[in-house]
Amino acid sequence: MLGKLMKHDFRALSRTLFPLQIGILGGGLVATILSALSIRLSEASWAGANGSNLLKGLILAVSVTSAVLIGIAIMASLFVTLVLICYHFYRSFLGDEGYLTFTLPVSTSNLLWSKLLTGMFWVLINSVVVCIALLIYAVFGTTTSTLINIDVLQALRQFFTQILPEMSKYISIPVMAAEVIVVGIVGLAAQLLQVYFAIIVGGQVAKKHRVLAAIGMYLLINMGVGIVSAIFMSFVTLGESVSQFALNSAQEAGTFMSTIFGWYGVLFVGLSALFFLVSRAILKKNLNLQ
Repeated sequence: MLGKLMKHDFRALSRTLFPLQIGILGGGLVATILSALSIRLSEASWAGANGSNLLKGLILAVSVTSAVLIGIAIMASLFVTLVLICYHFYRSFLGDEGYLTFTLPVSTSNLLWSKLLTGMFWVLINSVVVCIALLIYAVFGTTTSTLINIDVLQALRQFFTQILPEMSKYISIPVMAAEVIVVGIVGLAAQLLQVYFAIIVGGQVAKKHRVLAAIGMYLLINMGVGIVSAIFMSFVTLGESVSQFALNSAQEAGTFMSTIFGWYGVLFVGLSALFFLVSRAILKKNLNLQ
């Protein structure tokens, strides 16, 4: 049944989020073309010492403006993706659709899991699309004469052929990569569940202006989570450094950082479980629909 719920939620979110991702790629390509053309025109001989300084300034302004616009669009896409995911959650649980949602022959846990997994999936898709748009811009939109910016490709090649092998002398690259992936996924789950929890609590404490109440609850909850996280990591850091107070080598420093990073995963797992269980309890016992 969870698969059917996820299929429904994915389709519902794809109506707005799929065109958004296409728009990001399209906007990135347009900005890349404009930037590449502007750089080439500004380097052309007719815009040099004998050319019009005003025209050259306008051309450079177009290049800078296109770079700024793509940055704004990318940042806005991350925010808009989260807003649309949260709106879908609010509408399905606390809006008019909530009456239908809670008449389905499924458990509250499956409903929460469906919203969480589909939300995480779309955030990851958006992140991949953003990275692709940035990579296209860096490779094709910042070169002066050739089609491809060789410096960017060389920097990527240097990272994989020189920097990573050097880092592998001090830390285990596969272990660190696995930690980054796992901690990133768990951290994303914790953040989404925190937002969902704020929406649920805001819907319980306010009969009107539930969105504003949810935003206020999120700010309060986020402040509390920040304090708890800081205290937790402070104790962990002190505990780990007691046994090896002085990090005398790069290998010891790498091991220490890997351990601390792992503790962040433990923290995110705890927060995820807390928000999930409390949200489920509220939805089961004290549901307040519009």
